[in-house]
Amino acid sequence: MIDTKDARTAAKYGLFYGCIIPNRYPGIERSVKVIFEKLGCNQLFSEMPQATCCPVPGIFYSSDKDTWLVLAARNLCIAQDRKQELVTFCNGCFSSLLMATEQLSDPKKLGMVNRILKNVFMKYTGVPRVTPEGRRILEPIKVRHFVDVLYRDIGLETIKSAVVNPLNGLRVAVHYGCHYLRPTENECIEDPVNPIMVDDIVASLGAKSVNYENKLDCCGAGGGVRSHVVGLAAAISRDKLMNISNVGADLIVTPCPYCLLQLDTVQERLELPRVPVFHVAQLIALALGADPQCLGLEAHVVRADEIISKYGGTK
Repeated sequence: MIDTKDARTAAKYGLFYGCIIPNRYPGIERSVKVIFEKLGCNQLFSEMPQATCCPVPGIFYSSDKDTWLVLAARNLCIAQDRKQELVTFCNGCFSSLLMATEQLSDPKKLGMVNRILKNVFMKYTGVPRVTPEGRRILEPIKVRHFVDVLYRDIGLETIKSAVVNPLNGLRVAVHYGCHYLRPTENECIEDPVNPIMVDDIVASLGAKSVNYENKLDCCGAGGGVRSHVVGLAAAISRDKLMNISNVGADLIVTPCPYCLLQLDTVQERLELPRVPVFHVAQLIALALGADPQCLGLEAHVVRADEIISKYGGTK
């Protein structure tokens, strides 16, 4: 665990919000800032100036891998130059940037990327480290998911101790999302067939994480399906939402804004009981006493008035 009071760890992490959060769900960004303030660890995190799209793996990577890699490397260079770990709040951003660090270990790809980045006065090298034997090596930029940082670095006990609005009695269906579970062929955050981190975070807030059939299935939006095969995307979402409704969940929580977008907006077209959808940061901020107005829930299709009325007292 990190020491949130240790000044030597100042600005250890660079915050990468991606595209969907600033453009569609700015309440997630505000929730993140409330969380860090309530946990007393603001000094550990800073914005990443001039960051761009990650870029989107399902579009750029599928159509032009060289452009995708150069754009991703440019973002990695920002964290590299600031000597920070890059923290994402979106499963797609996490997967894209992590996959880029793996591909940049190929000297040919690295050379191609740096020849282009030279035009904007950037160069990706990785982070220098000295081994116990005294050798200087270069390691990839660390790309982390917000959930991973909360769980492993800040810790559940720190989160639990800051809760002022316990979510007792709230039944939460966790949706992890595909890129969270299997971000690359070589790495994953946790066991992809038995993930627990978001469930444990939900429990630390006083809520109950409810199990449901096919919990680890796709939301329906991934791989460009939402954009190009709308009917299929809706059918996949419908199956998931039916399974969630069948266990009496009050709320869906996900660590991905794109999954949130799909599972929330698709409910306009489906004749099913409506279930609100939150990003995990919004739920944590609510439990830590955030003003409900800062959560940005007005941008969501499915209203969460009952949840806010019951658990939304500010402290």
